[in-house]
Amino acid sequence: MTKRTLGLRQGTLAFTDWSGDWAQAFEAEAALIRSALPGLPFAIEHIGSTAVPGLLAKPVLDIGMTARDHDAVAAALTTLGYIDRGERSGRLFIRLRDGDVRTHNLHLYRPGSLELADQIAFRDRLRKDPVLRKAYAEEKLRIRTEIGARRTGYAEAKTDFIRSALSF
Repeated sequence: MTKRTLGLRQGTLAFTDWSGDWAQAFEAEAALIRSALPGLPFAIEHIGSTAVPGLLAKPVLDIGMTARDHDAVAAALTTLGYIDRGERSGRLFIRLRDGDVRTHNLHLYRPGSLELADQIAFRDRLRKDPVLRKAYAEEKLRIRTEIGARRTGYAEAKTDFIRSALSF
């Protein structure tokens, strides 16, 4: 995978066409995380738009993870270069390249997290439903036009669409 396929300057909002490299990047990152956590039970999922073939996405790999021992996971992730950003949609860890280019968001939850379950359900619906996938891409572009290139408010602006998609 080339470095150019993943990465977005901190605080900015931009989209790119989906890349098959992203699934491979997730598998490589999941293997790296597994090797850093031998013997520790956890689950890991590729979530977000980079996990949905054909969907326009921010070029940042989103990972959802569940584990009981957050302290052990946090210690391992920081040795892998992740930065602990505290509680934000689970416990958020990010990876940067070149100081301010975000390449990975990893959300750590407790097992049974409803928030992660919703993210997985939304991902799965987008994968299965091309009409929903197209509508979501259009909504993302609408929001980008409305708020501009700054990322502030983007996640919140998608909430109603996502809740609606999960309700049917």
